[in-house]
Amino acid sequence: MRPWLPPRTALLLAAIWPASGHAATAQNEAAVASAVRQAAQNLAPPDASVTLGPVNGAHAMPACTAPLAVTLSGTAPYEQAAVHCSAPGWTLYVNVTVTQSEEVVVAARPLTAGQTITRQDLMLKRLPVQNFAGRQIFTQPAQIEGANVVMSMAAGMVITQNTVQAPLLVKAGQLVTVHVYSGGVMLSVDATADQPGRLGDTILLTNPGSGRRFSAQVTAHGVELRLN
Repeated sequence: MRPWLPPRTALLLAAIWPASGHAATAQNEAAVASAVRQAAQNLAPPDASVTLGPVNGAHAMPACTAPLAVTLSGTAPYEQAAVHCSAPGWTLYVNVTVTQSEEVVVAARPLTAGQTITRQDLMLKRLPVQNFAGRQIFTQPAQIEGANVVMSMAAGMVITQNTVQAPLLVKAGQLVTVHVYSGGVMLSVDATADQPGRLGDTILLTNPGSGRRFSAQVTAHGVELRLN
């Protein structure tokens, strides 16, 4: 004789176990992981790596008879994937880490403040982008060869724009040739620099013949004054 069960308990058991008495097939964890990884990789940059949190909660879900749908929320590198199954209806949440990396210039050996950087002081290293997100970095050693170190740096430290200073191309008191451009015509004038100048700086100079002071810009091609 079957034991008597309260009507509510009988209904709950009927919902949990099928009529045959065998447990429903559990959702395949590998299928859930594959769906989440594919969704994350579709949104991630090409060189990013995707790491998933535990998906073992899938075995508590009945096998989905419809294609799994995945939606991602949050802000990289840490996101959350919601795995939706429409038949039978359930949702499983999985943590996702999207790690993007990039080759950047780092110190190959300890550097001291005021030191002039040589090629031997630099090397390229692939690092997670979140290590230097929001800062101006360099991707080629040639970009900062000859620059001066603003602060002491340990080997392996990422070199950023605020840790180096462009080298002086013009010294105060130096006699330089200024290329003056006007209406398609270029003239050359010798002048004395009243201020030191780095690449991109605008400095004051004095024409020694007339005593007239004027401003010109320090460029990769020399000191230039454009009037047009």
